[in-house]
Amino acid sequence: MKHILPPKFPFVPGTDVAGEVVTLGPGVTGFDLGNKFVAYIHILKGGGFAEYAVASASRTVVPPPGVSASEGASAVVAGYTALQSARQMGIKSFAGGSEHLNVLIVGASGGVGIILLQLVKLAGDRSMELMRNLAADEVLDYRTPQGATYTSPSGRKYHIVLNCAHFVPLSNFAAELQPDAKVLDMTPTWASIIAAMFNRISMRSPHRFENFYMMDNGEDLETIVELMRAGKVKAMVDSIFPLCKADDAWDHSMQRRCTGKVIVCSCLWGISGSRSMSSCSCFT
Repeated sequence: MKHILPPKFPFVPGTDVAGEVVTLGPGVTGFDLGNKFVAYIHILKGGGFAEYAVASASRTVVPPPGVSASEGASAVVAGYTALQSARQMGIKSFAGGSEHLNVLIVGASGGVGIILLQLVKLAGDRSMELMRNLAADEVLDYRTPQGATYTSPSGRKYHIVLNCAHFVPLSNFAAELQPDAKVLDMTPTWASIIAAMFNRISMRSPHRFENFYMMDNGEDLETIVELMRAGKVKAMVDSIFPLCKADDAWDHSMQRRCTGKVIVCSCLWGISGSRSMSSCSCFT
């Protein structure tokens, strides 16, 4: 999208931030100096990779006690994406008792996939000991023949596929789908956009193929924070880098082998983990 998005270099990236309030803009209420916070900065503005950043009050929340800055920053865009994609596929409630669905999450060990797995399980059956080890019912290794074809070990067909990885054509999933199954591509590219348009227009396939587009809003950020406060959802941190090593953090993320989120922190407190929600700024 570089040819149509407005930011030009030099540009400071970073959208998911957590830290401590040091000043308030005119008319801002609900926050005090020294408050710990988690916030989203619009992707076109950026500014998170810094010691100080500006965030909209409507996209800023107070995190639960005991949640570190690193964990808080890990749950912003990942939480938005997981929550909204589940809703897009028809999963409306995360209080248990929903219709039993066989859901395939491709890339479930990434920052989005880990939270998405928890939300899907919460929607289905709260009695399952998910929070003990984030256990999925079945696990596929994409490096194996079974994983490469997305074949369920139990032989069950999927009602929903949530693809957090690179673009995969609908035809690659077709043999493993229920007749009315839905596939959602979480990282839209021109290929997936064209595929979704063709799927909608042609009406040849019994399966739906859609793209996901995240919309930031304060209500969904509050929902994720409330689920974290209740102990029902937790984010996972892959690694933490100091701000002076932000380029190394970026390179590590681009290897696409991370389990959870990669954190950049402007002070050593966030790296040692010795203080929850310290005055450092952490961002993904």
